[in-house]
Amino acid sequence: MCASLGLAQSVKAEGTLTVAGIQSALQGGPQALNSQQAVQPASDEALSALSSFVQQIGTPAARTERKIDDQAFAALQDFAQRLGTAQPQSIKDLPQVAQAGSLLEFLQQGGSSSPAEKPKAPQAATPRRASAPVDATFVGAKTCLTCHANQTATFEKTLMGRIGKTQKGKFDCENCHGPGSAHVKAGGGRGVGGIISFRPEDQSRTAEENNEICLACHKRGARTNWPGSTHENRGLQCSNCHTVMKQVSRKAQLKTAFQPDTCFQCHKDRRVAVYRSGHMPLREGKVACSDCHNPHGSVTEALLKKDSVNEVCYTCHAERRGPFLFEHAPVRENCLNCHDPHGTVNEYSLKVSRPRLCQECHAIGHGTTSGPGGVTGIGIAFGLGCQNCHTNIHGSNSPAGALFHR
Repeated sequence: MCASLGLAQSVKAEGTLTVAGIQSALQGGPQALNSQQAVQPASDEALSALSSFVQQIGTPAARTERKIDDQAFAALQDFAQRLGTAQPQSIKDLPQVAQAGSLLEFLQQGGSSSPAEKPKAPQAATPRRASAPVDATFVGAKTCLTCHANQTATFEKTLMGRIGKTQKGKFDCENCHGPGSAHVKAGGGRGVGGIISFRPEDQSRTAEENNEICLACHKRGARTNWPGSTHENRGLQCSNCHTVMKQVSRKAQLKTAFQPDTCFQCHKDRRVAVYRSGHMPLREGKVACSDCHNPHGSVTEALLKKDSVNEVCYTCHAERRGPFLFEHAPVRENCLNCHDPHGTVNEYSLKVSRPRLCQECHAIGHGTTSGPGGVTGIGIAFGLGCQNCHTNIHGSNSPAGALFHR
């Protein structure tokens, strides 16, 4: 009935208007609708629907058919009138579990939180508007050294810093941070004088503005598909993953020494997956996320470096490529039909343990009494025995390989 009145989302109250409550009122229990609780105003569409319904049940024929007494009708009519005039109750000062450190902490505080105790909401990483230009001129790297000697010494140990020593002027401070005369005149400070900080939490500049500075030199190669990529559309900055002023990783100037940890900042579900029993050797350092994915953009799904999932897998598993005289259709279609490369609890990173994985497509055709060699279907199921006979499941070149036997 709520859906037919258009009240499912637009009409709310402290005592929620439920189907049971309306049914109770229509059956002679108007106390459900005659409460003194405040009701939030509904939309015009909901009010029109409710008014129309009241008029319909107000006719003698309808009221006789529905067995509605005068008391229930009066309660519903009164509720319809109060619906458009009641003022909403503010939820600003109501207790909010999300603002407590945990549910236990929330309950220990008595289930309440005063406005003074509420932590400040985190600000967005990127502003909506571009920064205003600042009138400044170049002052030279020597001027920067008067305050930033320690940062400069750390930067000189990085790849860019070492190149800057041999090619003077190529990686000067103001090449990336912008002209610093206004910054120096104001006495320094983060973001003062229009200086560019590249910090993700800096609200003075957009991600696009900061990224354009990096892409002025790094737009070729793997960064060609950055415009329009998933990470670019999500507003990521280069500084979310890379750090320029100090050497942390062995290569690529990443924020973490272990490359997957940089990706795990956002892809936390993949961190869990690689620590399962069946996994790619990511945590052992033999494989990295960038071996399969290009985080700077790709023309294929999931930022893959190759044209398809299978082509990525064939980089290491070339023996599975074929061509085979007898192809296994699910294998040829997509390796992900059977495997989860990020890790599972099954051997060979299988999505489902055998024989249930095979049974997703194949019903056991060996019967329940006796199969080949006297092996029962139940025995095959418990013994994980599909591949005991059907070994070449990725494809076979044997003349008798239609069933992918040995």
